[in-house]
Order: sequence, then structure tokens, then C-alpha cells
Amino acid sequence: MSKIIKTICMLLLFTATNSLAQDNSQTSLCSNDKIVIVFFNGIKNTPDDAEYSLYALKAFYGETDEGGEEISYELLYNPTFGFLEDILEVLEQLRDEHAMFFFDIINGGSNSAWYETAKKESQNFQELISFTKNIVSSKERDITLSMMDATIPTQVTYSEHRVRLDNWMLEGKKLLFVAHSQGNLFANVAYNYVKDKVGADAVKVVHVAPASYVINGDHVLADKDLVIATLKNGLQLSLQSITDTIPTYDDRPAGVNGKTDFFGHGFVEIYINPNLTISQRVKRYISEALNSLIAPQGQATSGFFTATLTWDGSGDVDLHTYEPDGSHVYYANRRGTSGYLDVDNIYADGPEHYYASCDASDIKTGTYVFKVANFARAENRTAAVQLAVNNYGVLGTTTVKLGRSTGNNPVNHMFSVFVSKDERTNAYRVVWLD
Repeated sequence: MSKIIKTICMLLLFTATNSLAQDNSQTSLCSNDKIVIVFFNGIKNTPDDAEYSLYALKAFYGETDEGGEEISYELLYNPTFGFLEDILEVLEQLRDEHAMFFFDIINGGSNSAWYETAKKESQNFQELISFTKNIVSSKERDITLSMMDATIPTQVTYSEHRVRLDNWMLEGKKLLFVAHSQGNLFANVAYNYVKDKVGADAVKVVHVAPASYVINGDHVLADKDLVIATLKNGLQLSLQSITDTIPTYDDRPAGVNGKTDFFGHGFVEIYINPNLTISQRVKRYISEALNSLIAPQGQATSGFFTATLTWDGSGDVDLHTYEPDGSHVYYANRRGTSGYLDVDNIYADGPEHYYASCDASDIKTGTYVFKVANFARAENRTAAVQLAVNNYGVLGTTTVKLGRSTGNNPVNHMFSVFVSKDERTNAYRVVWLD
């Protein structure tokens, strides 16, 4: 699990509660949603920034679709590592979409149209140019690209996203991705992953200010979005067309956060700002996408919390869950006191899926321990276990390199969580311990 994501979880989950109502007659710990709207954030978004955008999106669109079906909202976070590092990550992702792009930038030098445009925009872009020129020459391309791969953990983010996507697909969720800026590059990867597994009817994308060559659905782009304009015009990239005109900066109303955005790029300040007509297009595209979704065939049950195991290849890897009362849940004992192992995979890749009951009367408070065993044929595979809480989202993801086969002995401790109950409010809390 990345240190950044783990820190976020530790800070937030001490105060986050699952939405068990204070009405004692209500005993379900889970929502009934079959639709998940997933937000993919852009560059320089702190966890708080991205979470705020997610909550603003929920307030903007609402908790049900046009047919009254309940919607849950969740963030698939793209960590920020600083402005220059984030820009390099964008370049790397664009390189993957269009291999020649990155090399064109390197060869452009100070005479390129991109350089002249960037120079006028901000000091940050000038720092990026200086940084690039100092470390890159045509003879050092391979070294530079290797350095980017090593220092910017894009693949780690992709992997963590995929485990969550696996869980949603197992549970038969309809998925709508709403992506902003760089988030579109992550959303495109996620879209292809889901489409290849369950088909395009189960997943749709609404692209907002896409910093991408590729789109997999409707897109929205403001004419005065200076960030995308710099990428598109300055770098002479074939990005997406303008769809809407927005007022000049002096005439723009603030977003729901009380802020305006000089660059015309902010998700909250511009694109879902109810005082700007561009937001109506975003809402319309979301509604149209939701209306066209068809749920995949579910194989697993949603729970109060879930643990999902995947691994990178063939072999039989097993998830072992130890519940507070001592129950040991695994393939040979799939029913515990609090939860169930309802998906077991013995061939390759996973997933395996444990869920805790949505019935509050079944949930035992205390420590839940999650371990993994290489039952057979999975030596040197990388296994990942992700824990998510209903109505909250991902608590954390841990990976391990598997050693020799140990059969039913789960020698790999992944993590523990602690479940507590507030007797006054009946609210349950799940806290990541290690």
C-alpha cells in the first residue's frame, strides 16, 4: 500500500463512520446501490482536493438517477507528487497514447511553439522546461523514460484501481467514470480494463477537460481552459475540441467552493459550477450515460466491508480472514460468524472475495486479520489485497511477493482492521491498524 494512501486512510477513518442510521430499527450497514459514479482527479490534487470534488459532484448530480435508482460515489485517487512530477507523469501517459509525442517535446527546444506558449503561461512551466533541458538530450531518452517509470509510481496507481474495479465487477455494479484533466488518462485505462472483462454496456465515461488523445464517451471542454489550451495549441497536440464558451475571468461567478479559477480549468469552479451553462452539458452527459448502462452479471455480494484478493498470473492463491471471535474463513470454511468467502479462484489472477454481513446483528466488533497463502503454483507472483467499506470506499491496499507454496498455511500477513460500535448512535467504524 502506498504511504500516501495509507496516511490518508489513517487520518480519515478515525472520524469516518458507516451510515448506519441512529434509528435503532434500522439494522442494515449497506446501501442498495447498483450504480457507482467514480471520480478520477487531475494533477496537483491533494487528497482533500479530490475528496471535495467528489462530494461536490454528488451534490451537483444527486443520489439517484432519473429512474430513482440509488447511486454511490467513490474516488479513484491519482496521487500528486508535486507540479513537475505530475507533469512528467502526464507526459509519460501521453507517451503511451502517442509514442512520438514525448520525443517531439524533447527535440523542440526553445524554438518550439510549445516553449513560447508555455513561457507566457506561468513560472511553473518555465521550471518544467529548465528541468527537462537540463536532464534530457537525444542520447539520454531511454535513461529518462526509465527514470520516469522508476520515480513516478503510475503503475502502482493503476494496480490499486484495478483491484477496486475487480470488486465492483464481481458485485455486478454499473460504472460511470467522471474524469477531470489528467484523470482522463487514468479513466481510459480503467475503462479498457472493465470493458475487456464485462463489456462496454457496463461502463461509461464522461470526459471533463480531457488531457488525452483518446476518449471513450462524451467530453466537455471550455474555450478558455488555459491548461488544456496550452497542451493542445502550445504542444500542437490532437486533443479534444471545444464544446462550450465560458465568460472571461472578470465575469465568472464563483463555484460552490466560493472560488474562481483564472485558468478556466477547475472542476468545481468551472465544469460543475451551477452558475455556468457548461455545467448543464456535464449533467446531461451524466444522465445519458447512466440511462445507457446495463449491469454485468454479479458473482459476489456487497458487504459492510469487503476484502478482494488478486494476483498477477497463474497459480492458486488463497485469502484467509480471521474474525474477532476466532472464526477462520477460507476456501475450506467459507462461512464465518461475521462474513463469507463467496468467490474462490484456484487457477489464475483472482479475484477472491470476502464480505462482512450487512446485517448489524451479525457483525462482531474487534480485530479482523487478513492473510494470504500461496496454496500452489504461485511462487514469485505479486498478490494484492484491498479492503473497502460500504458507503466510504477503499481503506487500503497491500501487496506482497509470494514465496514457495505453503498450502493452507497463510504465512503472508497483509493487514488488520478494527471494527468498533458506538452504542449511543449505533454507528460502526472501521480503522486500519497495520
